Amino acid sequence: MLVGWTKAVPRIDTIEPIYLEAGKKTKVKIKGNEFKLLEWPIRIWTNHPSKWTLLEDEENTNNQHFFEVEIAKDVPAGPLAIRAWNLKGVSKPSLAFVDIHKATSFTTKNSEAYKHRFQAKKGERLVCQVWSNRLNKDSDLQMMIFDPEGRPIEMIDDSEVHGSDPYVVFDPPADGEYSLKINDILWRENIQACVQVSPFVEMQPNADEIGKTPASINLDLKKGQYLTVMPKTLELGSPAQLLMDLHQPKGGRIARFGNGDSLLQPLRKRIPRDGDYRLHISDLLDREGLPFQVDISTEAAPFELATTFHQDFYITEPGKEVKIRFRVIRHQYDGPITIKSPVFQMNKAVIDEKRGDVEAVIKIPKESDPLLVTSFYGEAEIDGQTYRTTVDTKEPLKKTPLNMIQWPDGVSGKIYFLIKSNESTES
Repeated sequence: MLVGWTKAVPRIDTIEPIYLEAGKKTKVKIKGNEFKLLEWPIRIWTNHPSKWTLLEDEENTNNQHFFEVEIAKDVPAGPLAIRAWNLKGVSKPSLAFVDIHKATSFTTKNSEAYKHRFQAKKGERLVCQVWSNRLNKDSDLQMMIFDPEGRPIEMIDDSEVHGSDPYVVFDPPADGEYSLKINDILWRENIQACVQVSPFVEMQPNADEIGKTPASINLDLKKGQYLTVMPKTLELGSPAQLLMDLHQPKGGRIARFGNGDSLLQPLRKRIPRDGDYRLHISDLLDREGLPFQVDISTEAAPFELATTFHQDFYITEPGKEVKIRFRVIRHQYDGPITIKSPVFQMNKAVIDEKRGDVEAVIKIPKESDPLLVTSFYGEAEIDGQTYRTTVDTKEPLKKTPLNMIQWPDGVSGKIYFLIKSNESTES
């Protein structure tokens, strides 16, 4: 079995343009290293549906490839994770911005702000925003809005929701051509970004799902249930930092989440007895009227699983075995956990009672495509109820500098198996 990082692993340095319109075709240049054009051309994996066709008439080299890229029309607006692979390995993820509304890609200069012009009408609410830090770029951009006469209207810097990417809902005071000037606050050059001016879409939230701080939620819970409350406020575009307190029936607080260190970790508690519990939700800074959303579940597994190896790809051959170590973080559950795969047969894949990890053995099929991308999940039966959770790959993703809050959906949890055979090497 061939396993491990090698010097020949492909690497993505830049993707140009950094904006891809959903439902359209775009010519894209990817610059990087170890693309091995003559040996085995680079191929592309993304976390949402897309088609990448190598343009053979372009100047493709071991350091750059040109593609015609078609993004599915229903891909959600936001970051698209892109990883290059060949039979040497899989690159770290890079990101591009995808949306149905047009955006303009640009790179910063060290002495000149980037200027973007747009037409606007009075009464037409618009969103003016920049995507860079949210695409994992080491950037801190600021944006100035100018009216049709060239007078400055507003300067936008950091956002409580979008980090260091400027974002503003803009109400044009008159018809005319407006402009934006964008620069890095330290005037650093060659930072990739894109700017977008699009119609403001008013949220139409379900009143049963969206609350405003502070609020209390009554929960009818049973003894032995595992309660998990996951904050989802960032998805609303709200700056609320949730403080969540769980109070038992006619009693005091038994669980708390929300110390300001993380916006993404859930409140977890195994319920000690039947009764009507109360979940009190407020803003950590005591701000009132901020929208929030939480996902309340008694189905979520009382454990978290992750791979322990420093990589999320494995280079192997048909019919071989691959060993992967899985570790668990337990939340008031000490019993056995079985690791499963929708693709592979697995042996020795049970984390025993009170144990923290296991090294499972995976059997590679004798016939297979050169790349298999899959995820693993852990399963346990507790008091007649089956709990299941996906194994994440946060540890190898830590090898990629992360300038944004979190990876987009479909990145963590994926493990890549590069299966080398005479046929795949020659094709």
